[in-house]
Amino acid sequence: MKTNLKSILNATWKVGLGLTGAGIAVFCIILAIAFCKENYGRCVWRDRTLYNDIVVRAYQNNSVRILNKTTREYTTQKIRWVSGEPCEGDSLTVFCDKEGKRGYVNVKTGKIVIPAQYNKAWNFSEGLAAVLGGDNCIGFINKDNQLVIDYVIPFEKERDYVFEDGYCIAMRTIDGQEHYALYGKDGSLALDWSHTRIDDLYNGYRVVGNEDGEWLLDSDLNRVFPGVYDNVTHSEECKGVFLTRNHVKQLRSYDGKVIEPFVIDDTFRLEYDVMNDDGDAYAQVMVEDILVYQVDGWEGLMDARTGRIITPACYWDIKMVSKDLLLAKLGYSNEGVILDKNGRIIK
Repeated sequence: MKTNLKSILNATWKVGLGLTGAGIAVFCIILAIAFCKENYGRCVWRDRTLYNDIVVRAYQNNSVRILNKTTREYTTQKIRWVSGEPCEGDSLTVFCDKEGKRGYVNVKTGKIVIPAQYNKAWNFSEGLAAVLGGDNCIGFINKDNQLVIDYVIPFEKERDYVFEDGYCIAMRTIDGQEHYALYGKDGSLALDWSHTRIDDLYNGYRVVGNEDGEWLLDSDLNRVFPGVYDNVTHSEECKGVFLTRNHVKQLRSYDGKVIEPFVIDDTFRLEYDVMNDDGDAYAQVMVEDILVYQVDGWEGLMDARTGRIITPACYWDIKMVSKDLLLAKLGYSNEGVILDKNGRIIK
């Protein structure tokens, strides 16, 4: 009996030990599978088409590879990411390798044509692409990776450096103020750094400005209207441009025809407070004979019955302080003047 019991105990111990070992092995295999899935598994929902049969395949470890579905061949090793579609007319787009360097891949073939070597890079536009140089300035390369515009454009974060109709807008901050310049494809400075506004082309025209005011240029950088204006804004609906000078806004066509000689943005009525009969609360009474009208954020007074302009829109804020008097702020600060309903300043 003792011998049989001993044999049973030995067998049980061996079976238990084997089961424990098998359990540990299974656990290790499960961990290994989970690790591989997490770091090397596919993320099918993140796949996307780059061009026709050229697709970007995504993986769990935040890497991607480019696959040619026609040949079933991968055209790159695993890299961090591939940018989206290139600009119209160009076929090269940016990719980033595992070390964070940027290069360029042809979206039609999926093959790398410019190896990763730049700290920052932007998509090709009109045959050129912006890259960041070691001196923290932007230069432009061609599709043969030749530097055709030297590293002279100051780099600013959150900006795209692309060409549109032969020009690229650049921006830098000088003494806390944003300044803009316009570069040509030959590297020349078409508009210098004195400008505080340079817009993209819209309907073949661009708005630019400096400390003196704003004006409109055509695609060849010729001035459309003489002089400068306080504000220039395209009108999408009317296919023209709003021009504001001395707080008067007009709508003109691009060939100079005056469509509307006097344009306002909005109007609103004024109210003033009066004390209730019980003396405990105030009620608001609406003013019926005058209106406030707005032009580019500035405000003026208008006769509510005839539409006659009482004051130009030269005040930043107008409100009633009593039944017959108004407070009109002179600008962005709190300084202002007291007006009567005829727009006269009360001394």
